[in-house]
Amino acid sequence: MSRKMPLEDMSRDRREAVIRALASKLQYSAEIAKLQHDPNWPQLEELAATLFRDSSEIARAEPETAKASVMEGIRLLGQFEMSQIAMEPRLAH
Repeated sequence: MSRKMPLEDMSRDRREAVIRALASKLQYSAEIAKLQHDPNWPQLEELAATLFRDSSEIARAEPETAKASVMEGIRLLGQFEMSQIAMEPRLAH
């Protein structure tokens, strides 16, 4: 079992990789959200673009700055995922 390392304990390179992976997931989710006319797709798309563009700078910033960016991405993804669950057809019992 792998131990999860806090963002602030990661190397700059590892933080940048995590930020870019999050940006990729945000971008993918934004594309789905746009196709489904989800009103939150612009936020997903905007944060994805910002994280891709500024991933190196964010990774070099104070750990709290990087953590805030990552937490915002996680919040948006969670919100999107919850809207997907709400849209799933209910199974008849």
